[in-house]
Amino acid sequence: MAQSQLAIQVPVEVLAPQIDLTDVLVKTAAIEELFQTAFIPTDRASQCFCWLDELRLLKQCGRVIGPREVGKSRSSSHYREEDRKRVSYVKAWSNSSSKRLFSQILKDINHAAPRGKRQDLRSRLAGCLELFGIELLMIDNADNLQREALIDLKQLYEESGVPIVLIGSQDLDNSLQNFDLLTCFPTLFEFDRLDYEDFQKTLRTIEYDILALPQASNLAEGTLFEILATSTQAHMGSLIKILTKAVLHSLKKGHGKVDEAILHNIANRYGNPYIPPEARRN
Repeated sequence: MAQSQLAIQVPVEVLAPQIDLTDVLVKTAAIEELFQTAFIPTDRASQCFCWLDELRLLKQCGRVIGPREVGKSRSSSHYREEDRKRVSYVKAWSNSSSKRLFSQILKDINHAAPRGKRQDLRSRLAGCLELFGIELLMIDNADNLQREALIDLKQLYEESGVPIVLIGSQDLDNSLQNFDLLTCFPTLFEFDRLDYEDFQKTLRTIEYDILALPQASNLAEGTLFEILATSTQAHMGSLIKILTKAVLHSLKKGHGKVDEAILHNIANRYGNPYIPPEARRN
């Protein structure tokens, strides 16, 4: 009868090297911080930035449409950070009204009076944008805007001449069509998932500039690339979450790089619904 592994005293020389869990957690926390603060350049983001520059020059409104977790928000936020004095960027809350939205924008541009009645806020905003040097308004999560807010944004543009860009999903386009407002934000940028080459370049950037592990993982090649491409569908949000967890578990197991088996196991479990054991057997 085989002995239980728990009952066997394993000789010291066979044990894996001692792993300092504190160091592992510190390294993982540093990677998480970099993912949150550092901007990872992609060809898709660069194309979006050029498009935004054109809208500012032409003083035209538009919309950035794409699925969740492809990098729309992070890219838009970075564009604003690069030119904070001339670009305003806010995220709309759920079921956001004009009053709430305009108050957010006034706070974002550091206006001394960000509160008031709806009509007062719109006229105040229209009158101060040019004075404050604002050349572009970016509204993220625009799917959350009420019909009233979308109509007021149209009027704000007509009164101020400052172009407005709405950022959201297909639901935003559906709302604009239903409210007969699509032609008020006519120019479209499709912010879709990364293409093959862009995804490979992004993985190389992440491996060397963000992860910086002792050994090369070669994320952009072979089986690891196939696992990441299949499990994330080239969505940046999913990629970051899967890699962060894979790094943590790989380091805890004593690996100096992202381990293929660990990555495969994590990727297979990410974003999949729970299936009861009896259903799995069937």
